[in-house]
Amino acid sequence: MKKCIRFSFLALLNCLLLNSFYAFSQTYKDVAPIFIANCTSCHHAGGLQFPLTRYSEVVPFGSSIKTDVQSLKMPPWPADPSYKHYAHERVLSAADKATLVNWIDGGMVAGDTTLAPPVPVYGNAQLNGTPDLILSLPKFTSTSTSTDKYICVNVPVNLTQDRYIRAFEYIPGNAAIIHHAVITIDTTGTAVDDYSGNCTNFQGQINIGDFAPGMGPTVLPGVLPIKFGFRIKAGSKMSFQLHIPEGTAGQKDSSELRLFFYPIGEPSIREMYFQTVLQNWSFFVPANDSVTATAKYPTGTAGIPIDISLYGAFPHSHKTCTSIINFAYKNTDTIPLIRIPSWDFHWQGQYTFKNMVKFPQGYHLFSGHKFDNTINNPNTPDHNVAVSPGLFTSDEMLFDSYLFAYYQAGDENVDIAAILANDPLFYPTGTSHTEPVFITVHAYPNPFTSETSIDYSLLTSQYVRISIFNNLGQEIKQLSFGIEASGSHSHIWDGRDASGKKVSPGMYVYKIQAGKQHISGKLILE
Repeated sequence: MKKCIRFSFLALLNCLLLNSFYAFSQTYKDVAPIFIANCTSCHHAGGLQFPLTRYSEVVPFGSSIKTDVQSLKMPPWPADPSYKHYAHERVLSAADKATLVNWIDGGMVAGDTTLAPPVPVYGNAQLNGTPDLILSLPKFTSTSTSTDKYICVNVPVNLTQDRYIRAFEYIPGNAAIIHHAVITIDTTGTAVDDYSGNCTNFQGQINIGDFAPGMGPTVLPGVLPIKFGFRIKAGSKMSFQLHIPEGTAGQKDSSELRLFFYPIGEPSIREMYFQTVLQNWSFFVPANDSVTATAKYPTGTAGIPIDISLYGAFPHSHKTCTSIINFAYKNTDTIPLIRIPSWDFHWQGQYTFKNMVKFPQGYHLFSGHKFDNTINNPNTPDHNVAVSPGLFTSDEMLFDSYLFAYYQAGDENVDIAAILANDPLFYPTGTSHTEPVFITVHAYPNPFTSETSIDYSLLTSQYVRISIFNNLGQEIKQLSFGIEASGSHSHIWDGRDASGKKVSPGMYVYKIQAGKQHISGKLILE
């Protein structure tokens, strides 16, 4: 018996010593990749929160970081990962969480901080790369004193031919006074500016999405097997409905919309659509009470008449809401879409499914929002006052939207998350975007008369785009646009433009974007 007790004590001691050694052996270089992947996109100089981009910035917040990580408050990810998974999930793995907590408990040892990977260089935009078009909204001063205001502004796009939008990003000039922005396209020329504060109707005819607190940019996959885009017609205006909250009078804003287009003539683009299909404007939440409001689509007994591919979900409520669930159903069969067990008005999001979800013919969409107007909900404006549906922040909404496309066979099998993970529009999370990806690049023959070969080698698998430009800087031909493996690659240009017409002799430029890097060179056609 004594031997057993002695053996157990020694085993326990060894275990404690091993854990202690493991904790103290970790240094900042071991946890820096976790911060880069999950924190620094918001926590950087000029970002939404205090910076956590280097050791000296992290150490003062060690205790609160541990608490927030263990309580799942940080990184902010309201959607329940046990219900449905999405692209770009900010959910710490059990291993990353243990590494972070052990490092903090071990005294946050610095070690050689130069061994930590470099942090991406963040600007005021979340997308990496140069937009094809930046639309600046007119500057305005808020007049919202004791009530919320809705204003509508329109900006000409000045396109001379139809284009497809692959990605866009709304950047508020003053995030404190933009409750949300609804972005639509006016194709009829009927949209007008309205600064009255009562512009509650969307001016445009085609909705492409929203901006709300905590919401990121919209990026659509741009390589086969699936390429999606929002079509914008020549001569259209971009229309914005802006919700300006009360108490912001005197503050100014000058937002902008950054647009990334497909090249002209890009083949095989499928149209993406955005629609708020789940709405309820008739519920009532009494004072000191809680209710659950629901909605379904289609509203009748018959389900949807055709198959649809759901690309992303954007549920929306205000401050009395505490939880949201969406699913598709037919009889007893259900398809999970999104569940937010602890709704937070300040961390709304647009959730892109890892794989598109087939919404089959004959099915309905269902939404349930729980509204808690009691003392148990510290976020509700005043639990002694009843809450009804409405447009003000003190009102409530059941207003759930979806990005979707018409279904094609196999849509649900395409790994959207993997395509987006390699998309050059997103900043890298584990390495510097200045890390070289090219080994060699050259074009031969050059000068050439009939065709030239653009050859290069990649150190790692990359998202590659190769284009030919004329001496006016206009893109005339795209040679490649997709994910390529590491190793050697070659693309031929036969001196023809996108229409197949032979171009005139002269100097041209090839540009290669591989991952986050660009390289270019001259070509001479004789």
